[in-house]
Amino acid sequence: MNNQLSRIILASCAAMSILLAPLAQADTNKALEAWKAYAASSGNPNHQKWVDEISKPEAIALAKEWKDLRGYDSYDLMEKANLPADLKPGLKITKDNAAQFPWLKDYLPAEILEHLSSDWSNIKEITIVPTNTYYMHKGYLAGTKELKEKGIELQINARGELIYPDGSYALMSGPGATSIPFLNPKTGLELNWSYVAHSVNTDTLDFEPIHMRACTANGKLDSEYKADLWWWHYHNRQQGDAGPVGSIDGKEDYIEGGSIFFLEPNDIRGLAGVRQRYPQADKDDDFKVFIPSLRRTRLLTGSDAQDPIASGQELTWDDWRAYWGKTDVTKFDYEIAGEGWILASPEVGYIYDSAVLTDDQCNYKSLELELRPVWILDIKDKTGKYMYANRRTWVDKEFYYMQYHITEDQRGNRFRNWEDSRAWRPTEGDSQWRYVMVNNYITKRMSTLFMQPQWDERDDRISEEMFDVDQLRDYK
Repeated sequence: MNNQLSRIILASCAAMSILLAPLAQADTNKALEAWKAYAASSGNPNHQKWVDEISKPEAIALAKEWKDLRGYDSYDLMEKANLPADLKPGLKITKDNAAQFPWLKDYLPAEILEHLSSDWSNIKEITIVPTNTYYMHKGYLAGTKELKEKGIELQINARGELIYPDGSYALMSGPGATSIPFLNPKTGLELNWSYVAHSVNTDTLDFEPIHMRACTANGKLDSEYKADLWWWHYHNRQQGDAGPVGSIDGKEDYIEGGSIFFLEPNDIRGLAGVRQRYPQADKDDDFKVFIPSLRRTRLLTGSDAQDPIASGQELTWDDWRAYWGKTDVTKFDYEIAGEGWILASPEVGYIYDSAVLTDDQCNYKSLELELRPVWILDIKDKTGKYMYANRRTWVDKEFYYMQYHITEDQRGNRFRNWEDSRAWRPTEGDSQWRYVMVNNYITKRMSTLFMQPQWDERDDRISEEMFDVDQLRDYK
């Protein structure tokens, strides 16, 4: 009897170990373990809240699916890299100790490094936090898998347009319409299109509101705006809790669209703009702005897209969502200038703010940064007429989204940068923006954008009327 009981116990233990082994392997990843250790040492409740979010089973499972699809995650790449021993979570960098880390210039953008000691847009302290593993929403996962499973290879034609093998436009409808077209880009155009395809990484973007501020070179707040802002993908919509699934009626000619309605200050309240993208490289966007003081709607052109969205702001219509310039090989060259690593803001805005401004809103009390694997994309103007002679963008190797960019004017001067933190939801893989830094290095003006992303009941608030400027004018 004892021998039989022993055999039963041993068999039960063996069966239990078989059942538990896959679960033990599947309920964590290296990013989560790094954040657990860091949160325990930092004692910051925000860090623990982030750990709680990336610990959810849905987040861990989605991270694994994307890793399997890409063939790697950020920690796989880190293990192969020769990184400085000092570059680890918990490191604090200030103007007083930055010289102790000569390797900083190889990982931290020069502009950010200079802001540690600058008298405008000053950063008092940078803290390194653990590297995350990022991925896109489930619709992108399904679409990218569909392309792979059906053996469909998206192509780039002579005009630089992204197309299916039959010549029809991608990013519209059809298999894998919501997808990353080139998981391992080999050319600048392929990298550009994967970045463009990332778009806003949600079917419905909803900022109610977005708060825009700008400071002068002597650190004085001199312009401030509030607006509601929306973005819609028009085709192959996946997220049923945020508007229609499938395609939006009446938007068959466009890929996507963005719209904005200004709330403050009172003298421009009611200013509204809608910009919708055609897939054709040589066709200007459908781009209209309603000007309440004139009671007129103005049709804007591609050159107008280089103007600021509002007076005194450094955000232009072409910098909307970091980069919304049109892909056009007759006007631009697209080159992979290299690859490597960059320190950039973590996408933790769904839980907490990684950048904290001073009370005057014109400097930074603190800024968190994490190490990210990137490709470096140069978009070079061939016409000599565009506002940027070159736009250098560090595109994330997991997220296919920019982690930082810096532009040059036509004289070769540094012009504007862009540094942001997304409000990224680990359980869904989708994101909206939370915070953006834009600095003008010619005028030494600092602009910041703080967004209040709305997640719930977006389908109850947002409709086709918000993407028709003649109806949007009556929004509020």
